[in-house]
Amino acid sequence: MTTGFDDIFSIRGKVALVTGGSRGIGEMIAAGFLAAGAKVYISSRKADVCDATAERLAATYGGTCISLPADLSQMSGIESLAARLAEKESRLDILVNNAGAAWGAPIESFPEVGWDKVMDTNVKGVFFLTQKLLPLLR
Repeated sequence: MTTGFDDIFSIRGKVALVTGGSRGIGEMIAAGFLAAGAKVYISSRKADVCDATAERLAATYGGTCISLPADLSQMSGIESLAARLAEKESRLDILVNNAGAAWGAPIESFPEVGWDKVMDTNVKGVFFLTQKLLPLLR
């Protein structure tokens, strides 16, 4: 039996989670995964936007796209997302930690609250979401 190039890199039937998946790069990643046959969960802080994007992506690309809104800058949001995904799936094949925050201030006036927001989302959120999802990723 010969395996073709497309089969080697196929994600058909895989389960993916894309954080920050309701817009921008995350939405594009989710769209690509759906077009390639994966079941996709997207997450973002704004539930209404996340829900609308999931519906639009599923309608456009076919397949299943499910909204799981969460604030990944907070441990409660991280734990909630991991628990809700675990209720729906027994495995997670692909995790794209795309959610991120930015704070547009020059270094001379960059506030501690801006630092905390960026670090909580971009570092702490990525680390602890991956940690909480390890049972599904294994």
